[in-house]
Formats: sequence, structure tokens, C-alpha cells
Amino acid sequence: MTTFFTRLHLLCSLALITLAALTGCTPAPEQPVLRIIAIDPGSEAVLGVQQRFYLQFAVNAKVPLTVTVDPYFQREALSTNLATSAPVTLPAGGGTAVAHLLFWGDYATRVDEIRLVARVAGQREVHTELAVPVKLSWVTREVAPRPTPAWAANTQKSDADVPAKIDARSQWLAFGAVIIAIAIGGFGSRWLRKRRAARRNQDDVAG
Repeated sequence: MTTFFTRLHLLCSLALITLAALTGCTPAPEQPVLRIIAIDPGSEAVLGVQQRFYLQFAVNAKVPLTVTVDPYFQREALSTNLATSAPVTLPAGGGTAVAHLLFWGDYATRVDEIRLVARVAGQREVHTELAVPVKLSWVTREVAPRPTPAWAANTQKSDADVPAKIDARSQWLAFGAVIIAIAIGGFGSRWLRKRRAARRNQDDVAG
């Protein structure tokens, strides 16, 4: 019996290691991580009315997170004449996304900090945030137009592939679970047959 359980333990360990290798999964950290990948224009810039400031960021978390972007000046949140991109929700495991903000109106607006705020999807409580120091001014005079950064379009395109990647990983996980179940069931059945055969032999001897 000891030999059986030893072999079963080894088989399960090998199956789990193989499953992890096939899925390419790496454990996410205990706390979510927000990281800036790129911004456009730079952290010091003058923008015209309704010109966008873009941020590309990465999220790494065990739970789905919804990220919003909030501008500040001298530690006060700005909301007047503000327009931002819609909140971005990333699945468990994280990914990359792009957000933007702009100001419109007939007076200048300065921003010295932008905060990426992450909340667990469906909850209002702040889970984590990242402060990005900047020196931005939205002015009412004419400013030369700026092209949309290429990585904004690229990130949006890659985000469209996320469901397919998640589905493929789920299929590998299901396949691995089936293999483990078959292995455990096979060894369990063999052990039961041996036990029954041993009991029959004991009964025959006793008789």
C-alpha cells in the first residue's frame, strides 16, 4: 500500500509540473502591480484644446481590475472640462492597455500629476494606484496637431486577442485536469482490485 501511494504522489506531481509547463503560467504577485510603459507626448508638454495625452500601462494581478485615469494639480483632483477614456477592465493575470485624457474649454488647465487607479472589477474601493508626475498645460491658443502614437492602436488590437488567449489557456487546463483524473482513477481502480483479490485469498485460506 505504501508503494502505491508513493507512486500516486509522484504521478500527481509530474502531472502538475507538466500542466504548468504546457500552459506557460507563472504565479501573479500577491499585490497587483501598475506599471507605465509609455506616454505621449512627454511628461512636460503644452497641448491645445481637446488634444489627448496618452498613457500605455501594464497590470499584473490575480483578480480582474478596472483602471481609471485621474488628473491632479497641487494634490487637487481636476474635473472641470475634463474628458477621459472609458475605464479599462483587464482579466485576472493582467495585460496592457491604453488610456487618455484631455481638457476642453476657454481657459488654460495645468496638471502636475496623473493617477492610475485600479479597483477590483465591480467594486468601488481603491485596490491600488500609481502616481505619474507630469508638467502638462492645456492652453486655448492654437497648438500644432499631434499624431496618435502607434502603440495606442497596437495595444487596442492586441487587447482584442485576449479572449482567444484566455480560451486557449482554459482548454489546456481542462486537458491537464482530465489527464490527472484518469491517472488517479486508474491507480485507484488497480489498488481496489488488488485489495479485493487479497481479501478473497484470505477468505479461501480461512475456509
